Amino acid sequence: MNNNNVTFFSRLVVGIVVLLALIALHIIPLPILEVLILYVMIFRPRWFKDLVDQFYER
Repeated sequence: MNNNNVTFFSRLVVGIVVLLALIALHIIPLPILEVLILYVMIFRPRWFKDLVDQFYER
């Protein structure tokens, strides 16, 4: 495991912890949105990248 993987993993863990804290504090008002954001941050689905590419293509 090189240093880039450790850095990426530590950033991922920090991001997940921050998102979970936001969910716990109910800062994001819609529960469905909270779960969707967490899903996109963790799994990075292909459909989301395609959606962003289409958005910036215009």
